[in-house]
Amino acid sequence: MLRPLDAHAPYGIGSYRLLGTLGSGGMGTVHLALPEDGGPGDLVALKTVRRDLELQPDFRLRFRREARAAGAVRSPYVSALVAADPDADRPWLATEYVVGPSLDEAVSRAGALPVPVVRELGADLARGLAAVHGARLVHRDLKPANVVLGAGGPRLIDFGIAQAYDATALTATGIMVGSPGFMSPEHVAADRSVTAASDVFCLGAVLCYAATGQGPFHDDELAAVVHRIAQGRPDLSRVPGELRELIAACLHPEPAERPTTTRLVRELDPAAAHARPGVAPAPRTAPFPWPAGVARLIGEYEVTVGRALVAPPAPRHAPGPAADLPPSGPPAPGPSAATPPAPPSPSVRKGRRLRLAAAAGSVVVAGVVTAVLITTLGDEGTGGGGSGAAGSAAPPGGAAPGVFVSSDMSDFGADAMDRSHLSADWSPWTASFESDGTPRGCLLIDTTLVCRLHRDGGGIALEARDAGDGGLRWRHPADGPASAGGGTAEPGLDGTYAYVPSDEDGVTVLRLEDGEPVDTVGAEQGWAPVKVRAHEGRVFVAYRASGDPDGALVRAFSATGDRRQLWRRSVDGADPRSLEIAGDSVHLRGGDRTLGLAAANGRTLAEAPERCEPLGQGAGHLSCPSGVREGGTLRKVTGGHRGERPLALSRTGVLLSGKEGGAPDGAEAELIARDLPTGRKLWSQPWSGTGTVRVAGDRLIVAEAEGVSTPGLADGAGLFPTTFSGWSQSGDGPTSTLVHGGAVFVTFEDGTVVSTYAP
Repeated sequence: MLRPLDAHAPYGIGSYRLLGTLGSGGMGTVHLALPEDGGPGDLVALKTVRRDLELQPDFRLRFRREARAAGAVRSPYVSALVAADPDADRPWLATEYVVGPSLDEAVSRAGALPVPVVRELGADLARGLAAVHGARLVHRDLKPANVVLGAGGPRLIDFGIAQAYDATALTATGIMVGSPGFMSPEHVAADRSVTAASDVFCLGAVLCYAATGQGPFHDDELAAVVHRIAQGRPDLSRVPGELRELIAACLHPEPAERPTTTRLVRELDPAAAHARPGVAPAPRTAPFPWPAGVARLIGEYEVTVGRALVAPPAPRHAPGPAADLPPSGPPAPGPSAATPPAPPSPSVRKGRRLRLAAAAGSVVVAGVVTAVLITTLGDEGTGGGGSGAAGSAAPPGGAAPGVFVSSDMSDFGADAMDRSHLSADWSPWTASFESDGTPRGCLLIDTTLVCRLHRDGGGIALEARDAGDGGLRWRHPADGPASAGGGTAEPGLDGTYAYVPSDEDGVTVLRLEDGEPVDTVGAEQGWAPVKVRAHEGRVFVAYRASGDPDGALVRAFSATGDRRQLWRRSVDGADPRSLEIAGDSVHLRGGDRTLGLAAANGRTLAEAPERCEPLGQGAGHLSCPSGVREGGTLRKVTGGHRGERPLALSRTGVLLSGKEGGAPDGAEAELIARDLPTGRKLWSQPWSGTGTVRVAGDRLIVAEAEGVSTPGLADGAGLFPTTFSGWSQSGDGPTSTLVHGGAVFVTFEDGTVVSTYAP
């Protein structure tokens, strides 16, 4: 679904105005865009290319060649290439945008499709493949996510251009091209070529998914999926009898035995069997017969896109060198980034409303959907949403920085891998912290990386590095006291300040820009500050009474202005070192319980009879011995699974857990993904069990002793670590990891810090 543009996106690329972000993937970021003076029928999906790809010498040549070939494909069943600029400073391409969900989303949300709909779907996709193959192209990644369901029927997306990317970035390193579960035997065999017949095999798998809600090679284990594909062992037991024979023919292990696209069209569409040879079928005049559930989803997309069309551009930061994508021709007229444009006049809005309403009315979705669309677009409000980056938490206090990313985040967001957000001054680097201690957490604020280093003898140091080259900016020696029960006093950081506990003065406030102290707050006679956390404009300080290790005092202060106290609360039996934030709740542990307090006023929200820990900043959930609990209510969301330790939670509700290997059965360590609401196992992969696991949109960032990998969140495919120059082999792998702009910042037990491109 469409997301607002982030703070660093340009207003336009080439002659196109950007309206929102559709997603990020292996090639780069995809935006919804509209050409200058264009109407709703001219919408495009505009893709910008990752920076590391544009620097590869062969990429532009392949990109240019494939763009030329893809431009030759003209079919009502294919989302055609509209424009491309392979010679731009940041290469980009624009394809026709189809308003609607992918087949993957439609089936997962609305259920499997009826047989008649699957037949029409298959016939149209076969026609689309025939057009692609006629241009001497091979799709190579036909899967449910690459089939978009519009009101007028299905469209194939992401063809042709993928070859330029794949040949440059994937096949050269021996990695399989394709999506597990929807690959052909040729995809999984290193010595076989992917051909047009391979696309037919993938089409068979897609139709099986459409008819049953599950692919023919579905399995929790990737190795089992690949083995079943290679051996030609699909499970078609749930496929309706009317479709089983044809789908089985598509899935034949031998390419020469699979049906041609022409045969598929004739068998799936009886009317095509009587068509005159060489005469294209008449275009469909009636709406595609989608079931009601799919029609509703298409309506949702139409409403969202309609709002984006009439909303004025949201104010964003002036783009820096890295985000300023030069146009391929004369720049489109418009206001500068420094002066947000005025909203369109009512007359302009009205014209857009009428054109979009007409476009919506030309295809029959549900009548109520069309009515909602016109009503929504008739509102003279802005209809806009937030414009913050999906991978950035909103920092409290002071002027909000353009970048605010914490290694404590569970999910860095869909834009974390988009390299257009990376500073132009950044290049891969390796450094060693000058302060003693083990780095246990870092924060990226604009161009500064600030890390906490825990000293063996007690205390925590802060050290700031230039995120572009690793150069030292400042450091602050730990002056907080060791708590009575052992451990260290832990500072908190927001987007502007660091809050360092100090015995004599309460909490010292340091300016993150240069490390200089600017204020003190929270001095309390007879109490020692032990831990600080900052969250959404508030600073929370946990204290321990001098000479009394039992119980905690929690005080909340404003992060801005005079930093006045907002509330205070004594909690008997709580450990002040356990202070953490999950969602809008403050949590403390003590004995065998976890207490949740309202961040706004300190009142008790809930209590759980076990010790729980947050599942990462921004996740809003807690990991407990009995399972996962919601942060505010402490209500159990899902039960625990024997031997599994929760590691991260995606924004889409996928729980990542680690399972240790070894005794008693000698099993390998595993990385396991489960659906949070149901606990259903989605997949598992062999894993070293070391380092850190985080989420970045539809990918994982797995940093371990052997290197970094970015497997897919959907299936775990691609868990193959890549080791970079300067990678430390100390300890049990990285101690903290954060991702921004497609670059990873990784720290190690020996004080090494590495920043490099995410693979």
